[in-house]
Amino acid sequence: MLLKDLFITVCALTGQTERAASRLGVRYFLPTLFKLRYSNMGGLDWELFGRQLMELKTFEESSWCSYWNGFAEEYELEAERLLDIDPGDTDERAQDLLIKACTYYQVSAFPGDGPLKMKAYFKSREMFDRGNELLGRPAEKVTLDVAGEEVVGYSYFPEGKGKVPLCIITNGLEGTVQELCFPNLKNRDRGIAMFAMEMPGAYAYKKPMSPASQEIYSGVIDHFTGHPRVDADRISIVGVSFGGYWAARMAAVDPRVSRAVVCGAPIAEAFKAKGSLGTPEIIISVLKKVTHATDLQSLQKRLGELSFEIGDLYSAIKCPMLIINGDNDTLVGTDDSIILNARVGRSFLKLYADDDHCAMGHYDEWLDLTIDWLLGNA
Repeated sequence: MLLKDLFITVCALTGQTERAASRLGVRYFLPTLFKLRYSNMGGLDWELFGRQLMELKTFEESSWCSYWNGFAEEYELEAERLLDIDPGDTDERAQDLLIKACTYYQVSAFPGDGPLKMKAYFKSREMFDRGNELLGRPAEKVTLDVAGEEVVGYSYFPEGKGKVPLCIITNGLEGTVQELCFPNLKNRDRGIAMFAMEMPGAYAYKKPMSPASQEIYSGVIDHFTGHPRVDADRISIVGVSFGGYWAARMAAVDPRVSRAVVCGAPIAEAFKAKGSLGTPEIIISVLKKVTHATDLQSLQKRLGELSFEIGDLYSAIKCPMLIINGDNDTLVGTDDSIILNARVGRSFLKLYADDDHCAMGHYDEWLDLTIDWLLGNA
């Protein structure tokens, strides 16, 4: 593993990843959990998606996007055919096809850098919107103007008219809001509302991710504290991967956050130079994109500005915090999860054995745990 990490790092530093991928395939240079993550999101056949990954040997944008768009378009066309033939009676099957199309378009958009990837990103959002419309109770699309940005997210409320706690859910660097929504549908009537939003700096945001990005989350909280169905004293935030960083940071800087769930978050150790060993060039490129860094030196500086060691953000966290990860996080490391637990007084750590970044192998299990814990049942 060390030799592989060194090789991936050398390729990233010398710009030779594309050349090496032409021989080894892109799978070698993608995060270990890539296959599991998107298989889970779209309910994709694990072996089929694995073969598709093995067959691709370039990260070049036009080839990458056309390859994945081809699979997405097959599912999209089949969904349209079903809905045209028998509208109403095939909604569940059509929705499954649209989720798969949404997933493949998101893979095409990964990591959402160039014009073709942005086009795929918006197609992924379109597929989600169409699948959402087939639900008996679709999620509400919410667009907010916050801190000079347009925040597009989706809210789910349980049936009824009374006030309920709210959970704000946010994704990581190259994830999308649609990746968060469908898995949480099963929890929509458990007595908690949800608002899923994308992490600042990613995809359609204009401004770079920086410590000032916390203003976006505070603006979202501002909006929902005035919502007639939200119990303003029970607003929590759940973050996955880099979204977990923001869940932890908002727990430190905004006293209105009553609970936080931090899954697979980089906090401080991951921002140090030693934490970059084995980081694929594709991930470095998205980090540069979201921070608007121009080179590795400026990237290191901007990531360092996010560290919890600056101003000791650990000590500012007073609310209960659930920290989740796999015990073998190959993307950002598990150290930050352990240190965060040690430094935050009211925190609880759940590490899943033999699992990777964000405990993706136990995704459904920790989603259930999260809702139980937010509702005080765990």
